[in-house]
Amino acid sequence: IVYGLKRSGNHAIINWIKSQERLRLYRNILPIRSFLNGRPKFSPPADFFSWLRPIMFHYNIPFADMLLKIMLSRQTVLVSLEDHELTVKPFKNIPCEVTSILIMRDIINLLSSRIRKASLVTRPETYPLENNAHMQRVLNLWKGYAREYLGLTNHLDNKVCILFNSWFSDIDYRRMVSSQLGIKFTDAGFSHVSERGQGSSFDGSKFNGNNQQMDILNRKSHLKDSERHLLNKLLQDPELLELNSMIIATESKAASGK
Repeated sequence: IVYGLKRSGNHAIINWIKSQERLRLYRNILPIRSFLNGRPKFSPPADFFSWLRPIMFHYNIPFADMLLKIMLSRQTVLVSLEDHELTVKPFKNIPCEVTSILIMRDIINLLSSRIRKASLVTRPETYPLENNAHMQRVLNLWKGYAREYLGLTNHLDNKVCILFNSWFSDIDYRRMVSSQLGIKFTDAGFSHVSERGQGSSFDGSKFNGNNQQMDILNRKSHLKDSERHLLNKLLQDPELLELNSMIIATESKAASGK
């Protein structure tokens, strides 16, 4: 189960995992936009087989659950959640080990990307372009993810944390993540730029196959003046900056420990 905020590099990392592991992939299984538009709050976790059976089999067949168990014994099921609280658990009665993957991105590049995306689309619930309640929800979500990443909370079981900054810039870091996930490393899918979500907020998918040309770690410098003004206003939150500094410090410590 992958937890990540929108514009955190979720699609890039998921595509990279997909290139290394035989899996069944279900993206963004609980779209947050519908909840923010007034849909009732998230219902109790669904029974795993009851959720998966109609997706894999379009009609009822005898021994469906037994067939599912046989098929899944040879595959990994990967599902992703975007912009959800870490307390959201999508399933119950999962008949196998579950790995929780937490994707983090530093707050400056994350907000820069989300603000630019908000300038391109009209989705004020998920991509607000002002410091309102929706934006504060994003900031509070990031703080919660940061605390979990830093080990200050422990909402996720069997957790693998991935810092997008390090994943993008360091092949040794990607090797380490593959090891933590228990999969054989290959970088075959690393340079793929997904067209999902219209690709990068700044570059679209034009750097597909050559993602190192994307200035992913310096997005603030590409903002317009009005966008940078909003970013600077949001970054006046002392707790936000403190958590971000702690995350950057862990990244620097990991790099120096090679």
